[in-house]
Amino acid sequence: MSLVLLGIVVLPALGALGATIAGDRRGQLAGRVSNAATGLSLALAAALAVHVALDGPVSTVLERGDGRALGGWYANHVGVALLLLVCGVSTVAQAFAARYLRGDSHAGRFFAATGLLTAATAAMVSAATLIGLAIAWTIAGLALWRLLGLYGRLPAAREGARRTAHAFLIGDLALWIAVAVATAQWGALDLRELSTLAPVLAADQAVTALVACLLVIAAIVRCAQLPAQQWLPATLAAPTPVSALLHAGVVNAGGVLLVKLAPVFGASVIATHLAFLAGAATVIYGTTLMLVKPDVKGALAHSTMGQMGFMIMTCGLGAFAAAIFHLIAHGMYKAALFLGSGAAVHRHVRHVKAPPMRALSRRTRAAIAALAVLAPALALGAAATWLHPAVGGVQGSGALLVFAWTTGAWSAWGWLCRHPSTAGVLTLLAASILAALGYVAVLSAVTAFLAPAISPATAAVSPWLLAPVLAVFALATLVRLAPANSRLREPHKTLYVLALGAGHVTAQAAGHRAGARQPRRGGLGALIPRSQANRS
Repeated sequence: MSLVLLGIVVLPALGALGATIAGDRRGQLAGRVSNAATGLSLALAAALAVHVALDGPVSTVLERGDGRALGGWYANHVGVALLLLVCGVSTVAQAFAARYLRGDSHAGRFFAATGLLTAATAAMVSAATLIGLAIAWTIAGLALWRLLGLYGRLPAAREGARRTAHAFLIGDLALWIAVAVATAQWGALDLRELSTLAPVLAADQAVTALVACLLVIAAIVRCAQLPAQQWLPATLAAPTPVSALLHAGVVNAGGVLLVKLAPVFGASVIATHLAFLAGAATVIYGTTLMLVKPDVKGALAHSTMGQMGFMIMTCGLGAFAAAIFHLIAHGMYKAALFLGSGAAVHRHVRHVKAPPMRALSRRTRAAIAALAVLAPALALGAAATWLHPAVGGVQGSGALLVFAWTTGAWSAWGWLCRHPSTAGVLTLLAASILAALGYVAVLSAVTAFLAPAISPATAAVSPWLLAPVLAVFALATLVRLAPANSRLREPHKTLYVLALGAGHVTAQAAGHRAGARQPRRGGLGALIPRSQANRS
């Protein structure tokens, strides 16, 4: 099966080469070649996942005399799960792009960069050495930068590529410094044997803390966490398939890095707390901005930012299996949402044109709020007790149940506001029970599958630090569900305006390069095309 693992990494690169040879003039052929290569890679990843589940990890590495890896790839339970995500999302996104970019003059270059991005990401999630992971990490960043810069004639696209390049430069520099320090102190790290380094990491606490904090900085930048969050919203000028591809191991690469380096990251109290604080702050920031963004892709981008904050925060808690589960589930779900964003716009237009909903009384709203909070909580509690009694154990699955409850409560609120009837309540109860059973069953199965490949964190953050984050969301929920004339709603408009302003990219930053000549006309005249102005 080592050749199968090699094929998973190499095939997308060959597809990129084929797309480059086909060129922009034969963009449709370039799309077919690249998508066929990635689709075959997905099929091989599925076969490899079955083999690893039955017979254990697979590796194709070049080893030294003492058995340590010099380079190559390695797939354990975590690796095959991530390979399925990378190849699956990339295959779907490229199939979508084949029609989305039909006739586009940049199609050949798009599919070449997409194949390179897929190959580099697959190499990153299955790297057997720290140096190999860092090389693949940097190549994936360069491939994304190339994709964002394809439409350089658009000022917004140029700005997105510029912001991404600046942010990635900082993150990659932190990662490479960590690689250099770790290699100088401990030698070339074989990621298959990191768990044996525990005594060395405990003895070299200062070096361990330095390397772990540098890894956290790299993860924070790549996952668009505070204070390096601005690059992600700036990428929305790129084609929609690029936004979907971001979720195939690019914007969520920080979680992969921290999980694969868990013995190093989890051995530092400073690093785990730094990750937790950055993730918690970004959860609140990204989710708040998501709620006020008026455009679909903007809301999805800030939602991704908040979700990645949850993933990084979960890594800080030492719940690495939960982080991987969230990474994979969110990656597939959000990629599908981006690809369906056009359909969402059409649904929104139909909703706007539909007759307005009947106004609800204060008593009805209070009953709906109580039911929306209680129904998902009771369903998840019963499902966890029945299917997964150790849900709050060492793997940290309890954090995911809190997230699932929050999501279910908001979904239930939206449903009941539109269907405030007995049939609507019964439908909600049935859906809550089925969804809770399905979610907990999948969570239990995935956690058990990933457990053999997860290293525990010795310096994990206390779960009690989740309390302030949950308190903020509880307060926000109370403000959102409170009646319009309640005092709780008084700061609502102010917070709305502040959040809307925080997520706004200024016209100068998004629309003009430094030193570019600006029009001399001011006021409304600056918005009128020159030909129109002359005619008037």
